[in-house]
Amino acid sequence: MNAKAETPAEGAAEAAEAANEAAGTAEAAVADAADSAAAAASGATTDMSALADEMAAADEALGASEGDTGAQTPVEASAPVQTVYVHAPQPPKQKGNRGFGILFAFIATIVMASAFAGIAFLATSAIGLGEHGSSSVAFLLDPNFYVPVLAFLVFMILWALLVNRAGWWSWVLGSFVVAVLTYGASIGILMVLRGGFGMTQSVAAATFSLLLVNPALIVAALLGRESALWFGGAVAKRGRKVRERNYEAWQAFEQEQAAKRA
Repeated sequence: MNAKAETPAEGAAEAAEAANEAAGTAEAAVADAADSAAAAASGATTDMSALADEMAAADEALGASEGDTGAQTPVEASAPVQTVYVHAPQPPKQKGNRGFGILFAFIATIVMASAFAGIAFLATSAIGLGEHGSSSVAFLLDPNFYVPVLAFLVFMILWALLVNRAGWWSWVLGSFVVAVLTYGASIGILMVLRGGFGMTQSVAAATFSLLLVNPALIVAALLGRESALWFGGAVAKRGRKVRERNYEAWQAFEQEQAAKRA
């Protein structure tokens, strides 16, 4: 009877112990699962933090790049646009001889007037060249003197401007042109000064005939021809040198351009 009575008690104790062991096992399993979940959550949190740090770093790098671009853009936009003009090479300017010709025209006129006055001084004792008497000093104030002199100066200057750098042949021809124009212009001017527009036809013809054979005008024309010839020769000599210098300058320019193109 006692043996049968203890058997249920022992079974109950064993059942209780088994239940306690099962509960401990369940609690251990639950604790392990909780630890695993906590470890997984901690790892996930760490990964998320690392990812967040990487994204923040990427954002900072992108912002820095955008900042650099934004800082450079205004500088480039505000930089002035410079236009560079390339000038084509200009050939050397051709030098002229007109200034020298005008200078020598004045010198030739002074020489011509001096020779004209000297001849007049010698001729006044025999021929009355002046309208104000036979005095040689009065002749210098007479139209027969200063009209041809001024006419020669004007035509000498005009011829020097016309021929410029031409050779002596131009002055050989030009001396005759200047002399004839000086003679003809002097006759016309003296006709006007003597009232040619108010003269009758017969008086005008007579005055013109006298002026044609006026010794003063003939001498002035001859002196003008010689002065234009010899002083024109000096002008032509310098004109030849100017032509040579212009040619040398042009050759140097052509050689320089050829060297640049090579």
